[in-house]
Amino acid sequence: MPATAFKNKSPYILFLPFLLLYSLYVLYFHTDQMEGDEARYLQFAQNLLHGFYSPAYPNIDLINGPGYPILLMPFAAVKTPLICITLFNALLHYLSVVYLFKAIELLFNSFKTACIVALCWGCYFLAYQEMPCILTETFTLFLISAFSYQIIRIHKQETINYKHIILAGFTFGFLILTKVVFAYVLLPLLFISVYFYLKDRASITTQRLVYLFSTALLVLAPYLIYTWQLTGKFFYLSSESGKVLYWMTSLDENEYGDWNNNTFTANCHGKVFCNAPLIAANHAADIAQVNSMKTVIQADSVFKALAVQHIKSNPANYARNWFANIGRLLFGFPASYYFQSPSTLIRVYVNSLLLFAAIFSLVVLAINRKNIPLEIIVLTSFCLIYLVLSSLVSAYPRQFTVIVPALLCWITYAVKNTVRMSLKIEK
Repeated sequence: MPATAFKNKSPYILFLPFLLLYSLYVLYFHTDQMEGDEARYLQFAQNLLHGFYSPAYPNIDLINGPGYPILLMPFAAVKTPLICITLFNALLHYLSVVYLFKAIELLFNSFKTACIVALCWGCYFLAYQEMPCILTETFTLFLISAFSYQIIRIHKQETINYKHIILAGFTFGFLILTKVVFAYVLLPLLFISVYFYLKDRASITTQRLVYLFSTALLVLAPYLIYTWQLTGKFFYLSSESGKVLYWMTSLDENEYGDWNNNTFTANCHGKVFCNAPLIAANHAADIAQVNSMKTVIQADSVFKALAVQHIKSNPANYARNWFANIGRLLFGFPASYYFQSPSTLIRVYVNSLLLFAAIFSLVVLAINRKNIPLEIIVLTSFCLIYLVLSSLVSAYPRQFTVIVPALLCWITYAVKNTVRMSLKIEK
């Protein structure tokens, strides 16, 4: 088939083989036996159907935002089989490939480049892991891919298109409701945009950003009001933040800041070796204090107080755990008292390429910062703020995986505008 025939096809048609691949992957790996967070998301969806989100005091539960449970509400309402939810994940992942293609094609006006990048993302099998599960990651990476496209589209337009700005702001806002850490990505982006808007009110580019980020904040506002009424705390997003910070600040020299639960069994499911006794030896007293609290809000405050105490008593150890956390974010190791698997090497090989490409691209963008288009600056800032924040608390590789579509946008921009490569050897 001639190349022009492919060019004339809609990307929704062009990348249909990925939808088939993802559907088959889900059908093969799906199980109705829910683990980890899956049952909780469905319970929150049921809560929303009954007119509330968290149970009332003292049984408050705000471990995650309502974004993903809102998405699950239709499935919960009609009581679809669980396989329907995970097959919907396959559709979302396929759409993330389509949106990344559209973003790159719009950025470079190059069908070939867009195809290569979209194919790379579509074949990035490390992102498949959560697809057969009722977890937030597939929805998150879809939202990030869609947001990347929307940011580029907005800044390619000569005038302010309020419809597109509101849609991008809604996408960002819903991303925050799904992964609340993005609220802390939004705030600096909003403040910086407002600062530059006040310096030059005639600038259309800064107006767009202020409107976009303000829309995202408006989408988040009802949830912030709800949590304030429930907890009495301003800008309270999750009751889990104290715990992920606490484990990150572990003082034991044989621990590396990886997350665990209150029974120390996070790494014991179906494993030959369980490290719970080793973890408990260092944390049982702290967890007993946490468990004695009446509400999760109080427990969250205790976790935060213990974490701050740990950092103050040994900041060098927190810095060491932070360095280890970057390894966990990218490669899935090191983990405390935990046997490593050769499969970890696959993640190392693949994500090392992304790491080197990202470092190279950052150098290129820094050197050429005065000539970089605003949409690339926004996406780069979006990614870097998120990754820095994620590195400060206990992290997992899936927290890196979801940001890859946005990473690929600015990596592609830097590489395509600098690297010239030929596989032919000149005589």
